[in-house]
Amino acid sequence: TLVVRTDLSGDPSFGELLDQVRERGLRAFEHQDVPFERLVEELAPVRSTARHPLFQVMLTVQNNEQAVLELPGVRASGLSGVSAERVGVAAVKFDLDVMATEVFDAEGAPAGVRGAVTAAADVFDAEAAVRIGGCWVRVLAGLVEDPSVRVGAVEVLDGVERGRVLVEWNDTAVSVGVGTVPGLFAAQVARTPDAVAVV
Repeated sequence: TLVVRTDLSGDPSFGELLDQVRERGLRAFEHQDVPFERLVEELAPVRSTARHPLFQVMLTVQNNEQAVLELPGVRASGLSGVSAERVGVAAVKFDLDVMATEVFDAEGAPAGVRGAVTAAADVFDAEAAVRIGGCWVRVLAGLVEDPSVRVGAVEVLDGVERGRVLVEWNDTAVSVGVGTVPGLFAAQVARTPDAVAVV
């Protein structure tokens, strides 16, 4: 497990960001024999029982060749296509656990990437977890299409979500009566002439 912090200052391109993460990852591997607990002690982060002390999102990339067990007369296959909902999900240690796995066709040629997002139920409801997964897919598709795009220009939301955030959630319009302040004051005096005007 490598804890990697990224520096987004200067709005780097996605390619520049990948280079940064790669370099930091390679430097971190130079110290991979240091126990994780010692790293936590050395950094002495602010502790909270509500979250992991160093990070809240874990990204796991499985890109090792699949182990194949061949037994005479026995045929086994993976659970491809079986969703986590049907199998059941163990407790997660982080707010988000993102898994990406390279897949290969029958001839061993690359056939894409499959992924899963597991979210802590005390932080995200099922709808939010699905939305995060959709955003992740949209971001990856955009970055694959154009790795030179600046991180700040990456489209995270689709058109419907953007409309909800910019229009629906900001619809605070209320009807306001027509009139001037002196006119409204006179109308209030006429309605309640014995009420206290100013305190």
